[in-house]
Amino acid sequence: MDGITDAAFRSLVLDLGDAGGAVTEFLRLTTGAPGTRVLRRELGPPHPSIPVGLQVMAPGPEWVAETAARAGEAGASFLDLNFGCPVKRVFNRCAGSALLAHPDRLRAIVAAAVSGAAIPVTAKIRAGIEDDGRLEEVLDAAASGGAAAILLHARLRVDSYAAPARWERIARASAFLRARHPGVALVGNGGVERAADARRMREETGCDAVLLGRAAFSDPFLFREIRGGPPASLAEAAAFALRYLDAFLLPPGTVRAGTGKAKQFVRCYRAGGIFEGREGERARLLSEAGPAAIRAWFAARAAEAGPGAAPVAEEAPRA
Repeated sequence: MDGITDAAFRSLVLDLGDAGGAVTEFLRLTTGAPGTRVLRRELGPPHPSIPVGLQVMAPGPEWVAETAARAGEAGASFLDLNFGCPVKRVFNRCAGSALLAHPDRLRAIVAAAVSGAAIPVTAKIRAGIEDDGRLEEVLDAAASGGAAAILLHARLRVDSYAAPARWERIARASAFLRARHPGVALVGNGGVERAADARRMREETGCDAVLLGRAAFSDPFLFREIRGGPPASLAEAAAFALRYLDAFLLPPGTVRAGTGKAKQFVRCYRAGGIFEGREGERARLLSEAGPAAIRAWFAARAAEAGPGAAPVAEEAPRA
């Protein structure tokens, strides 16, 4: 998710060892193919045992093949094409979810990526723009273009995240791909908030895997729970929060930019029940002017949890 699951967050989640893979925020192709140095920065620190894909978004096939080739050179495990972004400025430039109305162009973009890539190519889509009447047509376009997997968000472009994700669309896609493109994997997305939701999605839809976005940002330990492990403890939740905050609050010159990210994290975070019974404190943190008090709050929760729960920062962030 653009601006949320950044390289620092992804790296920390992958360090936990339970996620089966990850994908970057999307990189727009507007004036040419990015260099490998840019792509390596987007990918973040390498995790050799866990596949990390590079996500790109383009309105047409120009520069896609070259970008796909460079993605493999930069260390990406796969290239993911974004045909799902609902943001108005993206949609109005005929990129992201706008391409759901142009299956032939979508197919051409996928085919261009496949022609240049030495790594698998995947396609992330939504179920439609205003309705899901063309879902099978879009699935066929992505699959016939050469996509190895399709990642389907079960909402429409016009839906808000408050709207229910309709998993019957994932079930439709699963049935269609099994019948027409049996070699193409389907990854379901949308409406997964708890570990039980992920297991239920697999059972009810027949999808091959589950993609977590906002839920992972809220609780990065969900991947462990989905695998049958325990939920996060307060100590684990506080320690993760401190590592994430320090990833962008400690470097010189980044505190001002980091304030918004810190509040974004506070607004969503629920791992280890860290804010249960403390919603008033969450509201107070969201009104703080600087990040120092936010970090101090998580440090206090780590202290409550016991010795060794909190990593020590080399330098306290400035307010």
